Amino acid sequence: MASENLYVLSMGCFQTVFGARIALMIRIAWNNTTLHASPGDTVAAALYRHGITTIASTRKLHEPMGYSGSYVGGVLARVDGRPNVRLDQQPVREGMRVESQNRWPGASCDLLSLARFLPPRWVHGGFEHGRFTPRRGRAYLLWERLLAHLAGVGRPPPRLPSASERPARKLCVDVLVVGGGPAGQRAANDLARSGRTVALVSRGATLGRYAQAMGIAPAALHGDVTVLSGMELCGSYRCGRLMIAAPVDPERGAVAIEAGRLVLATGKSSMPPMVRNSHLPGVMDAHAAVLLGHFHAVPAGTAVAVVGTGAETMVARRLARLGSGIAYCGDVSGLARIHGHSRVTGIDIGNRRIRCDAVVHAGAWRSDPALAFQARAEGVLQVSDVMAADADISSVGFCHEPDQDIHVPDRMDPALRICPCMDVTAGELMGLIDRAVTDPEILKRLTSCGMGPCQGFPCWESMLALLAKRTGQPVGRLVRPSHRPPRRALTVAQAAGLCDVVEPL
Repeated sequence: MASENLYVLSMGCFQTVFGARIALMIRIAWNNTTLHASPGDTVAAALYRHGITTIASTRKLHEPMGYSGSYVGGVLARVDGRPNVRLDQQPVREGMRVESQNRWPGASCDLLSLARFLPPRWVHGGFEHGRFTPRRGRAYLLWERLLAHLAGVGRPPPRLPSASERPARKLCVDVLVVGGGPAGQRAANDLARSGRTVALVSRGATLGRYAQAMGIAPAALHGDVTVLSGMELCGSYRCGRLMIAAPVDPERGAVAIEAGRLVLATGKSSMPPMVRNSHLPGVMDAHAAVLLGHFHAVPAGTAVAVVGTGAETMVARRLARLGSGIAYCGDVSGLARIHGHSRVTGIDIGNRRIRCDAVVHAGAWRSDPALAFQARAEGVLQVSDVMAADADISSVGFCHEPDQDIHVPDRMDPALRICPCMDVTAGELMGLIDRAVTDPEILKRLTSCGMGPCQGFPCWESMLALLAKRTGQPVGRLVRPSHRPPRRALTVAQAAGLCDVVEPL
């Protein structure tokens, strides 16, 4: 803390005595410990500012997970009794009580973490259906209840909130643009100037958040463009003619959008490195790290290793300007291992050990294929009149560029978490592949890979990269598992509100 600044905490207020800024601090409780957060913080940002990097744990082995930008399961917690709230999207508010999930008997002492010492084969997919487990009667009910308890994420709130539906609204436009970055804004502006009715959906409360965080000034949006901010397109139906946008705020109603054309400007996401411990708290993608520093003034770390496929130098420079110390910057193919137990402590670059407290990856970059998959109705076997017409879908910007190949080491560590939420390891997948199980859909079913809150992204990208490496097939020739809607969370109350605005099939 700089000597010229004196900080006084009094009655929840944060005051800079020798500065001009006075801001009201917000008190929240994390596992019964009171913390102070800044206005505008998400809960995940507030926790990271206090050095709390472990938020959640993997489903079976209770390995630590945190704010990564890659895995939704790492930021799920209970907020005021409501389970499975995404802390990276939840704004802080005074008196909020936040608790970690999937821990027993409590957050401070998780005896279930002893499962980490079990032989990996004991918890491979399907362990709960073994030949020695009960299959009927009271014993089966007790076994089922035990598994539900061990899963740890299904406990309902002690007091049920209001069960009233969240009224939805319907929007009809010529074109729907998905993504509020510079490419999406340019596409929306061009379409609006041509006389089309245009709506733009953006997950962020403001448009172009990552571009702003990278120092790029936002462009002015055409006045006739309808902006749906703070929403995520959770599903595409009827060959892309009907889209459902779900608000991040569960108290708001969903929006049913009928559009003649769909323009995807969703950019690309950085894929986690395929090395051991890439799921640990302290490993995050470039988007998460830069947003954390720019909008919340929280550095990714004091000694950050930045790896990537060409953008790592630019990202490292930006992180340095935002307050992070840079310990290493280089190509992701040189990364051999990430070290740490409860969080990152170092990395191996070849035979060289580098101490660091965070790893930021900037590539390989790949697009989430879910919306395009759903809009084109890939895999439809029975074609009805509703699905007769081909969907009018296009992509622009970074999303339109070819996906980058994920680097897969020649010697794959079997302990690598391909799908951390469901504890699917590279060893489990390689064991099946070596037994000639090479259908991605069957691999998904046998292991539960991608069947957690991530809904297959980025986990299926890593699974397919491993399958291609192991079998010698090009990734592009592998048939993907089906990306069924909804691809992101939609509450029951929001879904019920759609009843009056969506015509049944």
